[in-house]
Amino acid sequence: MEGQRFLDKLFPWLVWIVSLINAIWLMLIPGEKSGSFLNISFQRLILIGLILLPGIVLLLVRTKWGKALATRFAERISITISIISFWSLIGVVFFLLMPYARYRLELSQESWLRLLPVVVTYGLTALFWIGYKWMQLRSQFVPETMADSREVFIDFARGFAILLAVGSHAFYVFGYAVLFGDAMYQVMSFTRLATPSFILITGMMFELVYLRKAEKHGFKTMVQSLVSRAVQCYLAYGVTVLIEWFNTHLSTGDAQLAFIFLGNSLFSGILQFYTLFLLLAIPIIWLRRRFGIWLIMMLPVVVWLGEILLDRLAWPSPEQPLGHLTALLFGHPAVSNFSMWHALTFMAFGMLVGYMLKCSKQEGNWKSFQITLLRLFLICLVISLVTVLPTSWDMFFFDFSNTFRIHHELPYYSIGSMGAFLLLWITWKLRRFLAHSWLEHTVITLGRDSLWAFAVGNSLVAVLPALSTQTWYVVLFVALVLGGSIVVIKAKKLLNS
Repeated sequence: MEGQRFLDKLFPWLVWIVSLINAIWLMLIPGEKSGSFLNISFQRLILIGLILLPGIVLLLVRTKWGKALATRFAERISITISIISFWSLIGVVFFLLMPYARYRLELSQESWLRLLPVVVTYGLTALFWIGYKWMQLRSQFVPETMADSREVFIDFARGFAILLAVGSHAFYVFGYAVLFGDAMYQVMSFTRLATPSFILITGMMFELVYLRKAEKHGFKTMVQSLVSRAVQCYLAYGVTVLIEWFNTHLSTGDAQLAFIFLGNSLFSGILQFYTLFLLLAIPIIWLRRRFGIWLIMMLPVVVWLGEILLDRLAWPSPEQPLGHLTALLFGHPAVSNFSMWHALTFMAFGMLVGYMLKCSKQEGNWKSFQITLLRLFLICLVISLVTVLPTSWDMFFFDFSNTFRIHHELPYYSIGSMGAFLLLWITWKLRRFLAHSWLEHTVITLGRDSLWAFAVGNSLVAVLPALSTQTWYVVLFVALVLGGSIVVIKAKKLLNS
């Protein structure tokens, strides 16, 4: 109780001090004199008013009327302030990067400098609020709850896949050839394992989470959950497209086409794909409930037999907007890195692995789970050898990182699945060592909130300036992208608590 009272007194004082300092800072910045009042222009007076506004609001809250209003609507006010604080911090980041980025909205150096105290005021106020919420949460008694039913190794594996994907986009900004030289295709091939791993693990989630929800709460509830998640995914995708447009990575026409899935996003194709993939899960899970896991096991065979027919059909040209949509759905023409049809291979493997994990956990015997991973790995290995050989190592890395992927050829899916199986097996074997708090607050955080991890990470890749290709700056860039994603996810969860 005493701690709460201290926080309630500390927060207003911090805001008042920051507002006063920044108001003085703004008045001391050299600038216009004409049409001024006491040598301060009316434009600057408005900015000073904006700086002092949070402090004025807090003064009003401390009045008798304000206290009554704050007590009555405490929860709504807290939620509103949290939302404003969250988006204010994101806006602050955009503003601070403005001198180094290429935004469609440009400000002169003088205007940017005059707005800086205002932005700093609201940024620090938002940080104070987040700190206030964090300390408030720490001071509360949190009862012990039952152990989380989530499998940590799955969250870690998915987080690692996201780390690879977002890191790959960061490398793309600087140029793989510039960063890695002759080893670019080897590095690119490694990062290319991110998408197969993520989609395969998503298939596991269909089996472990959404199928269970359908069985426990009804199919309608599961459908609502998937549709809601798909809508969230599309909104996140839309925001990233908007950011890419705002940062001049996309033209207005390209951004409009990307919004309606008739064009490419530079970095967020996975969110575009994932939106449709979540909707596709609805009939897939219905079939899974109706006919069992064995029908799902046949999907890869159906996919690649169907590919024989798809190859014979006439498709729109790559230059046509409709061509991108058909590529996203069926992999034809070869203009999209994602194909719903071919990704059923990863999804089916993931659902089978999830099913065996569930059975092994119920039986208390992990042998069948490991044997399943081994058998699938060996099957994919044989397919890979048959479809790839003869070749050289250099040609293999080039084909896997480029040709196999963009043309949705069988080796990309067999080799990608092998990488996913290996990742799952390694993380499963190391599952007892993944409970460290530093992993919980880094890689596992990315894995548990993949939607925000992709949205924030890809947005930061699009916004942060690639000022240098020196090693220290590239490392800093990647660290800011991944660290920024984690910070935003943590802040969101804290403000929602």
